[in-house]
Amino acid sequence: MSANRDEAERRERQQAAIRGIARIPLSDMRDQSPPNLQALYAELQDGQALIPGLKMGLGALSVQRWDPAYAAAGWTLHGADLTLDMGHPFGAMFYRNDSDDRVLRIGVKWHPPVQQLEFPALHPSKPELTSDCTAEEVAAVVLDARSRIGTLVAVNAQIGSFVATAESEDAILDASGLGLERLSEDDPRLASDA
Repeated sequence: MSANRDEAERRERQQAAIRGIARIPLSDMRDQSPPNLQALYAELQDGQALIPGLKMGLGALSVQRWDPAYAAAGWTLHGADLTLDMGHPFGAMFYRNDSDDRVLRIGVKWHPPVQQLEFPALHPSKPELTSDCTAEEVAAVVLDARSRIGTLVAVNAQIGSFVATAESEDAILDASGLGLERLSEDDPRLASDA
């Protein structure tokens, strides 16, 4: 009986230690699991969801490149300080005017209340809006920045859908508030009433 009681106590301690922590199957580690590892856990904070079942595919994926038709005429992208913060692009892009070397910094940030990306045209070195560019220049450079960041977001989403399994797709949809019942293409509920 002592062995059963010890095992029950061990399980109870283990369960207490992992409350609020999600289990990651060792099969998701792509043959890189350390020896003698029994389980792997990831800490989840409030508002986070675990996406299990991600697998690597062929190791390469064709994606759509940025379209230079959106480039701002007379301006050259000469630097960027960007990161993906929880999947949202954040940082700044720096453009230099080809004729007079003015620099325009385009901020890139996610605005949670309205759920959209914002691209404020900023002074190159001060935390304020730019004042030495015309509205037309700002509009052209912001469109350039939006098109590049849009491509970045699309490529990341495409890679995510490429490595997702049915299990991880369901978890992604659930985390997005879209955990609806999936219907097959021949489901009679999809037939039009026309």
